[in-house]
Amino acid sequence: MAAWGFAAWTSLAGAQQQSTRIETTSLMALARAVRAAPDAVRLDGRLDDATWRNAPAIADFTQRDPNEGQPGTERTEAHVVYTDDAIYIGVRAFDSQPDRITAQLTRRDVDSPSDWIGVVIDSYRDRRTAFEFAVNPAGVKRDVYWYDDSNTDNSWDAVWDVAVSRDAEGWTAEFRIPFSQLRFAETEEHQFGFDVYRKIARLNELQQWKLIPKNASGTISQMGDLTGIRGIRPPRRLEVLPYTVGSTAYRPSEAGNPFRTGTDRRATVGGDVKVGIGSNLTLQATINPDFGQVEADPAQVNLSAFENYFSERRPFFTEGSDVFRFALGGGDGNSQGLFYSRRIGRAPQGSADPRGGYAQDVAQTRIIGATKLSGKTRGGWTIGLLGAETARENAAVVDSAGARHADAVEPRSTYLVGRVAREYRGGKTRVGIFATGVDRALTPNLDFLRRDAYAGGLDWNHRFRHDTYYFSGFFAVSDVRGSANAINLTQRSSARYFQRPDRDYGSYDSTRTALSGFGGNVSVGKNGGGDWRFSTGIDTRSPGFEVNDAGFQGSVDWHGQYFWLNRRWQKPGKVFRFFGANINEWSNYDYGWDRTSLGGNVNFNFKFLNYWGGFGGVNRNWRSLGREALRGGPAIVRPGAWNGWVGFYTDDRKPLYFFLNGWFFRQDDTRNTRSAGISTEVVWRPAANIDLSWSPGLEWHSDDWQYLADADVLGQRTYFFGGLRQTTLGMHFRGNITVTPTLTLQIWAQPFVSAGRYVDYKRVSNPRAARFDDRWDVFGTDRLIANAGGGVSVDLDRDGTADYDLGNPDFTYLSFRSNTVLRWEYRPGSTIFLVWQHGRSDGSSDGRFQLSQNLGDLFAAPSSNTIMLKVNYWISF
Repeated sequence: MAAWGFAAWTSLAGAQQQSTRIETTSLMALARAVRAAPDAVRLDGRLDDATWRNAPAIADFTQRDPNEGQPGTERTEAHVVYTDDAIYIGVRAFDSQPDRITAQLTRRDVDSPSDWIGVVIDSYRDRRTAFEFAVNPAGVKRDVYWYDDSNTDNSWDAVWDVAVSRDAEGWTAEFRIPFSQLRFAETEEHQFGFDVYRKIARLNELQQWKLIPKNASGTISQMGDLTGIRGIRPPRRLEVLPYTVGSTAYRPSEAGNPFRTGTDRRATVGGDVKVGIGSNLTLQATINPDFGQVEADPAQVNLSAFENYFSERRPFFTEGSDVFRFALGGGDGNSQGLFYSRRIGRAPQGSADPRGGYAQDVAQTRIIGATKLSGKTRGGWTIGLLGAETARENAAVVDSAGARHADAVEPRSTYLVGRVAREYRGGKTRVGIFATGVDRALTPNLDFLRRDAYAGGLDWNHRFRHDTYYFSGFFAVSDVRGSANAINLTQRSSARYFQRPDRDYGSYDSTRTALSGFGGNVSVGKNGGGDWRFSTGIDTRSPGFEVNDAGFQGSVDWHGQYFWLNRRWQKPGKVFRFFGANINEWSNYDYGWDRTSLGGNVNFNFKFLNYWGGFGGVNRNWRSLGREALRGGPAIVRPGAWNGWVGFYTDDRKPLYFFLNGWFFRQDDTRNTRSAGISTEVVWRPAANIDLSWSPGLEWHSDDWQYLADADVLGQRTYFFGGLRQTTLGMHFRGNITVTPTLTLQIWAQPFVSAGRYVDYKRVSNPRAARFDDRWDVFGTDRLIANAGGGVSVDLDRDGTADYDLGNPDFTYLSFRSNTVLRWEYRPGSTIFLVWQHGRSDGSSDGRFQLSQNLGDLFAAPSSNTIMLKVNYWISF
């Protein structure tokens, strides 16, 4: 929740004072909790227990939105008490129009356009991390973990209680947060970072007790403090979450195939354990985990040389993921890093030999178990250690003679990730080290995989000048080892292409059995204090840098620099409530000092006074060398290009709102290399407990030089390309029906159609020619031979015989995926999931986008259906 509402309470009044009002000032923000008897608070949301009257009142909330610095338009008061095992926060949200209080009934953790009351607790008081607990008038809970002062992890789920009620004066919330769900040091008296906030949906108003200015450089570091908690010891924390799951999958059967009989049933058990180690560390373990309730990845067509990135959704890996994050620099974006948890339990990388018969399909690698230790010491040390073991996966094979075999398709693997960091100057300076390791027990048929892969790095962030400026960076190294085959494939991968014939630096050795490299980034910038912000830095990735075994990276072999300048107008004016403008510039060179990119853009975003808004921008890339276009061949000149985007959205507080986005791309010199797309999202809330959305997107893609193949033909290496015309339509449907805050039905569905056909064929003739047309030898009808089934062959020497068969590269890909999940939290921390997963797909070499026909073919294709029931039970000792 990037714009929460915090409140700051200031008082030095003792616990003996009754009904003391705590005033806030710009210099101090202190609140005091008072001890209550164990049974003094009835959690009913009414705040009529005597203990609340004995606790100092926290008041004088300030607007952050829409009018920063002004008093809240409606009065808000809070109180804090505690017992030996929990902290209680009671908040009264006065409202002069109680009939206009907005309460959307949704599943847990949905940040709906409702009124909200929230509390944020920095129990470490490190000014960098905090736990947020929020509730709306319908009783829907949200909990968020904050890290690095301003980043959030919405996947964090704690076990806590809250009750709400409404009356003629407004509404109230009564929180009970067990100390077992917080992390704090063992000491006689505790001082927590603390804040309270309130949102009023109809006014789009965010009140904070301690105002966090919009131009502040952080969030957690700006909060107030909670004092008065004495005699509390960190509780012994032991939580066990056993589960059992049963499923039946119905898939298309295949006559004679023993692995496709049409039905597959399975049942399994497993569990998670969470143990407190001392007062600051937590050990979590999962045994034989099952993530069947997790939403499927969306369908995509990837014609590039690099793999797609998909975000992590599995709870064990998303919770507390901030400790295990080591991002690879400012210019790379957040997806690239030393650790990418989806490597654990990935799809098998090998394949079975059917031997003329049938081979079993193995979709995923089984995780035998995983463990992670994480936490923060009183001295400012952050510690994280994660280990996981995945099973060797064998695919059963029945050969043509009926004999059975088992082919390994993924080796047994061990993953280790470690993080140690230390904070100085009250969290304003942070230095850390990070390491990953992967060890595989390879079988002979899997020797193309790397046997061992290790990476490590040092990162830092230093904030200065009142937290307004920063100096950050990292340095990382990698080392991979394996057979000559495995390291040869690593050298020839799309990340580096050592085999390029025009690469006149470094060395390519097909016999080596190890490869190492390094990467780094240094950045300086201004991220707060005033209306101007900037960031500039340099990046480097050496040719041998390789972290894809445990992490995620794209291309290497480059140096780069970047610059970003931002101006924001945050005070509402006559037209805009907010306006922001950005300028970006970057350039990259490989280690041979050929320029591989040079670009820049200007973009803007705004919000009108009526809470409608929009954005737009234009980007320019200048001519550079493309090293990956020929997939290991010589670098080719990539023409310059223009692209732009524009979009707008309506007020998302309304029952019906929408978002519209459009973009274009056009390349210089080429005749037809251009793309365009349009997408929208329409959200309709017909009732307070129903949320429906529809997100279609249509893209047109025309590329004069799409890679097809390369081969030795007539004594020379030949690189074949084609002119591609592709149309793609994707849609996402989502529906959420909430019966109660603990009983929800979620539906997700994605139809996807993509069709592409090739209109001409060519080969590379002079990859560095100044003119685009001079880089290609375009094949006329005298050198193309039509094959049966729509395929095409190339007759390079015009002797009437085919020299290379391109097949039929036209394609039509059709997919429909859906998940339906009924989720019931039948007791705190314990959940029953009933899941229906549906999927169907089809494909052909037709290449024509004919939506009606395509959808008809899609829904006529055989389907797969899986029904799953999962039950877990939370036990706390």
